[in-house]
Amino acid sequence: MSPVGPSTAAGATGDGLRFGLLLPNAGYYADPARLLQLARAAEGSGWDGVFLWDHLLLDRATRLPLADSWTAVTAILAGTRRIRGGPLVTPLAQRQPWKVARETATLDHVSGGRLVFGVGLGASGDTDFAAFGLDPDVAARARRVDESLAVLDRLWSGREVSHRGDQVRLDRVTFLPPPVQRPRIPVWVAATWPASHPGPLARAARWDGVVPMVREPRGGLRGPDQAELVAILAATPPRATGWTVAVPGRLPPDDPPRARDLIAGYRAAGATWWLESFDPWRRDPRQAWSWAAQGPPRP
Repeated sequence: MSPVGPSTAAGATGDGLRFGLLLPNAGYYADPARLLQLARAAEGSGWDGVFLWDHLLLDRATRLPLADSWTAVTAILAGTRRIRGGPLVTPLAQRQPWKVARETATLDHVSGGRLVFGVGLGASGDTDFAAFGLDPDVAARARRVDESLAVLDRLWSGREVSHRGDQVRLDRVTFLPPPVQRPRIPVWVAATWPASHPGPLARAARWDGVVPMVREPRGGLRGPDQAELVAILAATPPRATGWTVAVPGRLPPDDPPRARDLIAGYRAAGATWWLESFDPWRRDPRQAWSWAAQGPPRP
């Protein structure tokens, strides 16, 4: 099965801009019970989604606690009724695609069809791969991700799958039940800008959406501003109608008119989701609780 046609439940253009919280799975946020409380507060105040980082290790020096993202996502989806959720993003080359297929299909049933599957190459070749004896080479990771996504899509179909590729081999495997969402669980692909290689944007265009990130001069990542988002989308290959553009960033918490103006600009630039983003180092966790309680800055 080729990766065409996004899920009708993916939160796409034409449905209006949607709003989510993007939370780390580290530091203050490493408590799964706390993450569930935040998700329930966000659901009650009108947010459309709560998403989690997916890291096993942030770096080798920092001794921050981390929660297992997939266990925490399960708690969030089982403990809420309306919001979407999922990992943003999973370094898919780190995992076996058949295990991911079984986990994601089960999570989609747990949630009644509210799972989003975020995919990337991994934030760090060292901490996401080399630390665990895995190949950190970017090209090797990209090949593994592309083949794994193709295998996932076929396993989600509920039909028998045999596959003999460079990275993955399956012999007459059928996974039932298929996910609730059809034609599949929506796949959002992380892509960085400026693009040193067209692969991530081309990959995103083949699936159901993009999570655009901007590479900073000192090696960090941030969400794009409005002009950068326009440039990113202009450089992205043609994609299906209903494609999701989930933009991470930070709005001014104490200036609602300014926040609404910024949101209007992102919507005009092509965003379909706004992800209010937090990290375990710089941003006061009280802001996460404040945003969760007050709701998103809808026009």
